[in-house]
Amino acid sequence: MNRPAAPGLLRHLWLLWGLRINLGLNQGRGGSRLLAVGAFLLSSAPAWGLGMTFYGLMRLPAVAQDGVWPFFILNLLCFVTSAVWVAWPLMSAGVDDHSELGRYAPFPISPLRLLLASTGASLLEPRALVFYAPLTGAALGYASVHPVRHGPFALALYVLFALLNAAWSRVGLHLVLNVLRAKNSAQLLGGGFVLFLTAASFIPPIDTSWLTAVGEGGVDKLDMALIIDATLALGRVPSGLFGDALLELTYGSSRNALADGLGMLVFTFLGMALAYALLLRFHRGVGRAGPAVKEADDGDPFAHTRTRFTTLLAREALDLWRNPRARLLAAVPFVLAILMKLTSARALTEYALGASADAWLMGGLCIYGAVVMASTFSQNTFAYDGHGLALLLAAPVELGDVLRAKNRVQGLAAGGMALGVGIFYRVYFGRGSALDFLCAMAAVLAMLPVILTAGNFLSLFFPVKFHASLKRRDKLPLTASLLGIGAASVGCAPFVWALRSAGTNGPEGRTLALLALCAALNAALYLALLPLGLRLLEQRKEVVLRAVTRE
Repeated sequence: MNRPAAPGLLRHLWLLWGLRINLGLNQGRGGSRLLAVGAFLLSSAPAWGLGMTFYGLMRLPAVAQDGVWPFFILNLLCFVTSAVWVAWPLMSAGVDDHSELGRYAPFPISPLRLLLASTGASLLEPRALVFYAPLTGAALGYASVHPVRHGPFALALYVLFALLNAAWSRVGLHLVLNVLRAKNSAQLLGGGFVLFLTAASFIPPIDTSWLTAVGEGGVDKLDMALIIDATLALGRVPSGLFGDALLELTYGSSRNALADGLGMLVFTFLGMALAYALLLRFHRGVGRAGPAVKEADDGDPFAHTRTRFTTLLAREALDLWRNPRARLLAAVPFVLAILMKLTSARALTEYALGASADAWLMGGLCIYGAVVMASTFSQNTFAYDGHGLALLLAAPVELGDVLRAKNRVQGLAAGGMALGVGIFYRVYFGRGSALDFLCAMAAVLAMLPVILTAGNFLSLFFPVKFHASLKRRDKLPLTASLLGIGAASVGCAPFVWALRSAGTNGPEGRTLALLALCAALNAALYLALLPLGLRLLEQRKEVVLRAVTRE
């Protein structure tokens, strides 16, 4: 009997993309493909608005008729698109979303084929369309005003630019995966943060004195030499080669555009080679039983717990402390704060928001840190127990106490995260009043009950399997993800509403009182809905157990 032919690259690409759709909807073979297409279009809907906005911006007469601003906007969008796409695994802590890395490790597919298919599949995700929408709209708007010669060649350069970003996003993804799988991941993340903080202290912040000139006399008073220098600088880095190539095609210089394309091709191959080496290292780790875990020096952590509930609290706290993804989440807001200082984001915010700048920035960072920490673990809270949930069901403990302990630990972890970020902002930036800090903490307290309440119900109705080893993870259904985003938006609404009502004069005592009132109301809502969640937990515990322990 002849052996069946191995699937080709395009077949592997189709299988991987189909797998992501099935996992995203948490569906089996009986799932609706029409629903999958509708969910894809719904989750990528923001791309249309972003694309049309920048398309119209490039067609504005003040921009279209200028000889510098179109290229500055294009090069800046190229840089921002590349930076966001490459850093996304770190900024979102979504390092285990690409489950095919471990899922296909035992299958007869070469790591190189897996890397190529996975990289291609990543370009067809909804978030990829959203990330590329501003640049796509700007490029089309520019081409509609300034004729670009050799249109098919320009399209090929755009595809090459997307492949360049996809290759280096694989580098970031595989690098973080290898770090998190290391037994000393906490030391590596902490040491990397300290090194980044030290290196950033030697980099001078961006000069924002041009804001004064714009504020006094408008854009016409701006020194265009600064914009020209920035445009040229952005065009000389790999991410700016696409914008420079469009400029060359506008002037009819196909040879220079070809050189830019070859440059992107070289950097794409470099990124793929490095990503391939990191993928091989990750696969070697997946193939082993895992790093040996040394005994903790503090002995039995449950030796001093007096009640079953405090034992559950200690258990949940230890699980969260030892979770590699939690370590990554803990570092992200601090890294963002350092990047804000390097890019003079505070000066830009102060120019736009006046005395409210510190309240917005400090509160935004605190809320972001609390949201990612709380929502990551609360929206699929029982999956982190895995087969341990079966032991909890058989143990002489109330399952409701397990949910209460999870809520308390996750809430305290998120609140502690926000507290640390707020203190770091005050020390690192040296700005922000005590009222700004109190408003940020009150906003976090108003947000956490909403996140935890939504997480309880999402964990009961949309449970999925989670693999703590990072070998793979079943994605949350798209419906659950959208509901989680909606809950986070509702939880953050009091902060946005209160600061918008304060205007540019900074928060007042009334602002703090409004946030405190919202925090009290949301806490009452959480306490009112918790008994319903506990009753549903008793009714659906077998469903949750089957979902989180399936193989």
